Amino acid sequence: MTGLEIALGAVGQDASRIRTHGEDYGAALAPMHGRGDGVSSWGDDGLFAVFTSTYAESRAVSMAALSGLSQEMGATGEGLQAVVKNTGDTEAANVETIQNLGRTWV
Repeated sequence: MTGLEIALGAVGQDASRIRTHGEDYGAALAPMHGRGDGVSSWGDDGLFAVFTSTYAESRAVSMAALSGLSQEMGATGEGLQAVVKNTGDTEAANVETIQNLGRTWV
């Protein structure tokens, strides 16, 4: 067959898996957010200020990146699920239209 072919069952399963991975990333970040900047508890008196500020910034950037990754994975899963629904709806509409063609020509 030529044209677009989609294994709807496989795409639906993968959509669910990707969305679940995104949720897992988000859940893993929750306890990390609760810890604050990661260096406040060190009780630094200024001696390690350069290190702690760099660490805190690096941690914040990493957390933002992982949060963005989690959101994108969730959106990708939702998008793939929309592909499954839209493809199924299109196939059903095509079948109905083809069935009606014979009725209108009689």
